[in-house]
Amino acid sequence: MTNANVRTIDLRVVLVRSIYERNVGATSRAMANMGISKLILIDPKCELTIEAQKAAATGQEALQNRTVYSSWEEFYKNEPRGIQIATTARDGRGRLTEDLATTLNGIKTTHPAFTKTDAEPFVFHLVFGPEDWGLSSDDIQYANHCCCIPTYGDNSSLNLAQATLLALYIFRSVFGGERTKLDGQQKARAAQKKEANIFPENSLKQWLEEMNINISNKKMNAFTVLRRMLLQNSPSNKEFRILEIVLQQSTRRMREAKNHKPNK
Repeated sequence: MTNANVRTIDLRVVLVRSIYERNVGATSRAMANMGISKLILIDPKCELTIEAQKAAATGQEALQNRTVYSSWEEFYKNEPRGIQIATTARDGRGRLTEDLATTLNGIKTTHPAFTKTDAEPFVFHLVFGPEDWGLSSDDIQYANHCCCIPTYGDNSSLNLAQATLLALYIFRSVFGGERTKLDGQQKARAAQKKEANIFPENSLKQWLEEMNINISNKKMNAFTVLRRMLLQNSPSNKEFRILEIVLQQSTRRMREAKNHKPNK
């Protein structure tokens, strides 16, 4: 994400303890609408299955390439420190909130980082809480800003994906970006056709390795045989996605079983 007058921006969407997988998938779709691809999940409370894939629809990139952290501690250990903005529909003690647009305009005009146009991309983390009660005080204790997304009715609580879409639109309104060109559906159809041949190579390898199956033989091994068998049947894009979900879920459960195996 760039603006002619400021340094490059690396915007990352962070979902904390998300409850419903469809909301995570719909968030991925909203991110695709706004040209953002980095999705981070902290301690998610849902499994991401075909329902998340369906909700993401044509916006699969963020969902497929998501980063998952088990805790804030792991997040801070691995993520670069930039500006962290927590979103909330509540105010009161410990939550000095202001409109997101006001905060972003203030950062853009006064933050010293935006006088350096040749520096490394500046990282923003835009943080959204779980669907039931939102972010807790512990979640926002290290945030640089606590912001609300303006609403005009009595109900100030937004669906997670809707909140993400509105927040990203506000972010784009402040920091800019290249608008989508509505030049018909041919380009989208071509991209969809190209995507149809994506094979879940890494997931299949991890699944086999988790079962201690040796795939180091370059000419003939379980991986190459299964890949050839699957490709010979010309699976659709949807079938590839379902296969990848099944592989990822079974791999994760095998790892969990190993981690919880009692010591003899």
